[in-house]
Amino acid sequence: MSTWNELYPVNLDKLLKEAEKLAIQVRKELNTPDCPTLGMLYEEKSGKIRRNVKIFQMKDYKPNARLSAKSKSNNEFKGLYFFGEKIGNEIIPVYVGISRTVYRRLRQHGWGKQHNECTLAYLMANKKNKNEKNRAEFPDDLLEIERQKILSFNVFLYPVEQDYDLYFLEVALAGILKTKWNSFKTH
Repeated sequence: MSTWNELYPVNLDKLLKEAEKLAIQVRKELNTPDCPTLGMLYEEKSGKIRRNVKIFQMKDYKPNARLSAKSKSNNEFKGLYFFGEKIGNEIIPVYVGISRTVYRRLRQHGWGKQHNECTLAYLMANKKNKNEKNRAEFPDDLLEIERQKILSFNVFLYPVEQDYDLYFLEVALAGILKTKWNSFKTH
């Protein structure tokens, strides 16, 4: 057990096997006809971007975590999220992310205004512009082009409760799926 009373994974081999099985499931789910795009998961209501609860329920992406200690019931989704991009006739996994607040994080990817909210759009725009700008100076119009592309990405969610499992699975699945937009370079 860590200093923070977090349990270590009991069996890393078992967790790696889970990642391998999950990679097969991710590819399958991203390619199903009813796999929603990020743009379908949210809708604008009264000038605000809100979760399309009906689609989340249809896909069985139920809340499994509390947003805050004050919450009396689960109102967020903790786990992995995958973005898939149509390349040729197939949807290819291009990004895997983790969050304790996946509902909020997905909204940020598609509609975030700050570079630190829409990090995937920033990475995509920065790569396209040959890393010429730092985050704070990056023009919003370039981010908007990439945010629009991300809205067309298919999305699959997978719940994970244990923190170590969550972090391990993110790295393992990025490697297994060879997601082009993941980077684990530290700053």
